[in-house]
Amino acid sequence: IGNILIRYAPNDFLEQLFPGDEQKQRDMMARVYRGPFWENFDRGTMEYADAAQKLVERFGGEYEDYMRALTGWIELKTPIDEGFRAARRCRRAGKRLYLLSNYPREGYRRMREKFADEFGDLFDGGVASCEVHINKPDPRIYKALLDKYQLKAGESVFIDDRLENVQAAFRLGFAGIQMKDSVGTLVRSLATCSVVIH
Repeated sequence: IGNILIRYAPNDFLEQLFPGDEQKQRDMMARVYRGPFWENFDRGTMEYADAAQKLVERFGGEYEDYMRALTGWIELKTPIDEGFRAARRCRRAGKRLYLLSNYPREGYRRMREKFADEFGDLFDGGVASCEVHINKPDPRIYKALLDKYQLKAGESVFIDDRLENVQAAFRLGFAGIQMKDSVGTLVRSLATCSVVIH
C-alpha cells in the first residue's frame, strides 16, 4: 500500500505536524518513525498511548507531542492516483489483486475508511501485519496470504517499495517488483513478468 497506493512520507508529515520546529521534527523521526516501537505498531502488539508514555520515559519530552507524531500521520496520507489507475487496469485485464501490508491497527482501519471510494471492490482480499502479528519481510506473512486465499507464489507477482520485502517474496517463489520510480515503469516491469495491462 505504502508509496504504491497511498503516499507515505514521514518527513513531510512531521513538517506539517510540527511546522517550523526542525529540531522536534528530527527528534520525532528518530524516536518515533525510526524508533524502538514502530514495528510493534505494525505487528498490532502495542497501542500508541503506551508507546507515547514509554517514549517520555526513555527520551523525555511531552506526551502530547509523541501522540501527535504517532497518530497525526494517519490523516495526512493521500492517495497515489496513478497507482489506483494501474490497479484498475489490472482488474480490467482479469487479474486478481490482494493487499499485503505492514500497517498499525488504527492506521489500517482509518485508511480503509478514508479511501473507501478509491479501494471500492478493487481487491479480492488481503492481509495486514496488525491482523497476523507478523511484519514483512518475515516469510510467514507471505505464507499467511497464500494460505488464506489458496494462492501459489509461482503464479503471483509481488510489488513493494522496499527492496528487502521484494527479496523475501522472491525467495518464496514470487515474481517480485520494487516500486521505485513511476507507475509507467511499474507497468513495463509487469510486462516482463508476463502481466500485460492496457
